[in-house]
Amino acid sequence: MKKMKRPLAIAAILCAAIATSLLATWLSEIVEEEPPGIEAATDADPESPTGRAINWDALPDEVIAWVEVPGTEIDEPIVQAIPDAPNAYLYADAMGQGAYGTPYIDCECSIDSRFVMVYGHHMSDGSAFAPFASYIDEGFAREHDRIIIYRRTGGALELKPVAVDVVNASRERLVIDQERDFREMIEGSDLVVREPENDSQLFAFTTCSYQTGNSRTTVYAGL
Repeated sequence: MKKMKRPLAIAAILCAAIATSLLATWLSEIVEEEPPGIEAATDADPESPTGRAINWDALPDEVIAWVEVPGTEIDEPIVQAIPDAPNAYLYADAMGQGAYGTPYIDCECSIDSRFVMVYGHHMSDGSAFAPFASYIDEGFAREHDRIIIYRRTGGALELKPVAVDVVNASRERLVIDQERDFREMIEGSDLVVREPENDSQLFAFTTCSYQTGNSRTTVYAGL
């Protein structure tokens, strides 16, 4: 019986090596079969005013816009929420890469609305909309004053931060009113960076922040 131990040990090692190899191959196949990610969806375009373009063909139909803030980690697809499932994209990933949600436009708005509310998660690794929470610092807001929205229907919007407001979501809620004057809307914000220069469209990017247990930071940005 002692003479059998060494061959059995060698066989066990070989089986483990084969299993490891098969697992590595299987994992590599999974990676190759994942839906196109952010890298596949963006292209350099020297003719574009922003120097890049979005490859919409590489993205699901649900993605109707893309937001980029140069100098930060914000470089994300945007989807449209619907009244029947207004919070579905808090957890649904339109890119098919997890359950961490996708930045989305409130179901009461659209990408072409006069006022556009966009929600996104504040991830602990600094991704998604986390940098928007830093806009409460005026120096950061002025240093990162280009917020670019690419629209699937064509064209890009260059926005500038107008105001930043931090609220306790347990007590306050931003009411979406498409007729409200923008200056009145940002009145009382914790930080006013500049007066709105154009009353045709205003975006509000909202994410969690941690001033309280249920704080939200909203960055208003206009044309």
